[in-house]
Amino acid sequence: MINVSEPEYLLLKQFIETHCGIVLEKGKEYLIETRLSELAKEVGADSFQAFHLKAKKDKSGHLRERIIDAMTTNETSWFRDNSAWEFLKKKAVPDMVDRMAKGDKVRVWSAASSTGQEAYSLAMLFYEILQYRNLIQYLDRVEILGTDISSSALATARSGRYDSIAIQRGLPKDKQNRFFKKDSSLWEIIPEIKKLVTFKEFNLQDSFMNLGQFDMILCRYVSIYFSEQFKKELFAKFARALKRPKDILLLGATESLRGFTDSFDIEYYQNAMINLKK
Repeated sequence: MINVSEPEYLLLKQFIETHCGIVLEKGKEYLIETRLSELAKEVGADSFQAFHLKAKKDKSGHLRERIIDAMTTNETSWFRDNSAWEFLKKKAVPDMVDRMAKGDKVRVWSAASSTGQEAYSLAMLFYEILQYRNLIQYLDRVEILGTDISSSALATARSGRYDSIAIQRGLPKDKQNRFFKKDSSLWEIIPEIKKLVTFKEFNLQDSFMNLGQFDMILCRYVSIYFSEQFKKELFAKFARALKRPKDILLLGATESLRGFTDSFDIEYYQNAMINLKK
């Protein structure tokens, strides 16, 4: 493993923040050493200063993408946070199904979707509620978009195939049996669910214009890694990307919009904090 000096850490810290918005605090030097040492050696750099120089000179952007890929946490699970999913199950998704029954198409965005568990969890929830209400014929009126900056995470998401460790993280057994098929040592999500979700590589620093507008956005456990200025810009863009007043922005349980934007009303559903566009 290559050791990182303080000047090298500052160079890479700034490089990472510039290209994906993630802010590394003091004391996180070990993340650079553990996540980037092998990549540095692979490209022929014997120090992080040389590695930084190679990344800056790489016109293709391939090395930059691999650095961001290595530094992205990609921590996720199925139906993460019971309180949030109770709100989605009992309030948010049924309300959107009501719109679908009246002819509307519904779009939901799982921003920073990692390896796809959140987006597919949403798809399973829509499927179950539509089927329970004898409205399964309206399944084509829901579109779920999952985006992430990590190409390797998206490769897993697009495949819809998960190993036994990933499949057990938060996925109820009845849903595993109903919505997945065993293929050798992997579990693959069934086509009826997979077709509801589209995955796209996307940097939250970029313009949202080409993504269109949404009825609900989930961006959970991501903004905690961003600077205060970037949070303000990001939450303003999320507000513009929602279609109408009362549309939903759902953050992680430890995240809040307070002090960053006045574009949302904050309400509570049991223990879940819900942000509604003004």
